[in-house]
Amino acid sequence: MWAGSAFRTAGPALVALAVTAAGCAPGAATAAAPPSVHWGPCADNASVECGSVAVPVDWAAPDGPAIDLAVARRAAADPARRLGTLVYAPAGPGSSGVDALTNQQVFDLLFTPEQAERFDIVSFDPRGVRRSHPVRCSAALVDALDMPVRGEREFRRFLDAQAALGGSCRELTGPVIDHLDSTDQARDLDALRAALGEERVNIYALSYGTVLGQMYAESFPERIRTMVLDATVDHSVGTERIHVTGARAAQESFEVVLGWCATSEACVLHGRDVRAIVADLYAKADAGELTHPTDPARTLDRGELAHEILDPLGNADVVETTNRIAALAGSPAPRSADQSAQGSSAATVPLPIYLYCADHRNSTRSYADLYRLRRLESAVAPDVRTSTHGVPLLCVNPPFETTNPPHELDVEDAPPILVTNSRYDASTPHENARRVAEQIGDAVLVTYDGLGHGAAVRGRCMRGLVTAYLVDGTMPPRGTHCPAEPLP
Repeated sequence: MWAGSAFRTAGPALVALAVTAAGCAPGAATAAAPPSVHWGPCADNASVECGSVAVPVDWAAPDGPAIDLAVARRAAADPARRLGTLVYAPAGPGSSGVDALTNQQVFDLLFTPEQAERFDIVSFDPRGVRRSHPVRCSAALVDALDMPVRGEREFRRFLDAQAALGGSCRELTGPVIDHLDSTDQARDLDALRAALGEERVNIYALSYGTVLGQMYAESFPERIRTMVLDATVDHSVGTERIHVTGARAAQESFEVVLGWCATSEACVLHGRDVRAIVADLYAKADAGELTHPTDPARTLDRGELAHEILDPLGNADVVETTNRIAALAGSPAPRSADQSAQGSSAATVPLPIYLYCADHRNSTRSYADLYRLRRLESAVAPDVRTSTHGVPLLCVNPPFETTNPPHELDVEDAPPILVTNSRYDASTPHENARRVAEQIGDAVLVTYDGLGHGAAVRGRCMRGLVTAYLVDGTMPPRGTHCPAEPLP
């Protein structure tokens, strides 16, 4: 079952923002709300304004049931020089744009002082995420997916477990689970634009938010003033290419770690054969003998081991990666407390990965397919063995149709779009950004020659180029590169 108060008849005024005086949580606003925007202080940060916008569950039935999208805004710090609205399309799938604006540290990372002066900066929790009617599932059935898959019988058990999980997600989430794809998100974004009274908007899309950005450029090109696609996802490719490209990028990122560790005494494994240590860890993981250093009862498979090694590299944290390798190998090493594995005892849990499944269905249909995929990954990633894309195996058997399947972009009449990417990004490979820029045509790719997930925020060169583009439309020359920031 799902709470009846979360759904209602939207009526004709879907793009009107409803007042949420108590903070950012969705309220019980009606469709009769006026077309002007009313803001109240956010519950998490009273200096930021929060509200909600009503959008239909199904954009094909605009007068049917609706949900509220939680939105947040930081008004331009220099109103006299305000250029308009800059909308942040959050990463994920599953990241909260509201949290990004209310958390000062995150906000300062994402946006430069000049951007904050010249633009109202607005973001939202996408449908299915956090305050915007989140996808919810049985925690016990999520835990049941934690099983080894080493043969066809186990693969079939995994599919059955996915089916059971999907049934619980549908029951707990309701009809919105059939309307989570990035074309729905793009329509939501345009409803927000209209509610703000803007003819055109500026968009900064990060990571999985770049799929939303691409769909918006396809559907509403004339409503874009500027658009930055940062840490870009290529929505034109299938399962095999996603995994192979991802594995190659993971290997390249790991080789940056190897080079740094060989020359820096800041590496806890300096002077040791890191490749051999990691190979031994993978052998133990494949044999079911590798345990987590902070939870000895927890056994890690190769995908979980890869996550342990690669996850800190999104922040270019080579120190944490080598600390983790040392800890896994039994050597004493510090470990960031907030990066340790944490479980949940809740009866239900959010599962926003289904937003990905609405855009992409994994083509793996048997253990033979899975084994072949693993072999292809290992061939291009001899050290890390796999990509960071293990979780989308949930998309082998989701509880709905994939309504926005991969396709080549068809963008016409949009202004020039800026695409940015790190050269070494295990989550969104540089190759993705190159292909997306080629598909858009009138786009320029700028490469940050360093490590990390998200390029637009890295160093003075990148931040300066992005700000100049957003503020006055100055597009850097094709083939522009920014130098890597030094590692510790």
